[in-house]
Amino acid sequence: MNSATTAVIAVIAIGWIFYRQLQARPLKEKTSRIALVLAAVGLVQTVQYVSHGGPVGAGHVIAAVIGLAIAVALAYPRALTTKVFPGPDGAYLRQGTAATIGLWIVAIGLHVAVDFVVPATMGDHTGHGFAGVTTMLFIGVTLFAQNQFLQQRVAAHRAQQPVVPVG
Repeated sequence: MNSATTAVIAVIAIGWIFYRQLQARPLKEKTSRIALVLAAVGLVQTVQYVSHGGPVGAGHVIAAVIGLAIAVALAYPRALTTKVFPGPDGAYLRQGTAATIGLWIVAIGLHVAVDFVVPATMGDHTGHGFAGVTTMLFIGVTLFAQNQFLQQRVAAHRAQQPVVPVG
């Protein structure tokens, strides 16, 4: 996949994520599976890029690792800014806020900045194709981590609910 195609897919995925974040939706494991699919696509793109001889220097590899750490680190505060509440049927719902979207923008901005600053600081001028192909991996990892943190919040909320005897 070329860089333009990857960029278009990333923009569509981010728009879809923002839209879905602001909806009051059931918190499901399906979201984790979708996130893992996005991460897998990103991993496949990364492997294909490297296996086809795409230039990758140490600076870009370090930037990718830092970017994935940022993905997980900012997923936690995003999860805290997301409303989690029981729906009418007892299933838990989640709904992002403006702060959630703001933290998504910060995470993406940091990811892009790291992709350029770290290699430049290390004198790694092997090309920026590697940074592009790792973007979908970043999105999948950060979405998966956020969903896991939300699941933990629901589990903690359920544990605090009093047990009501039946009958």
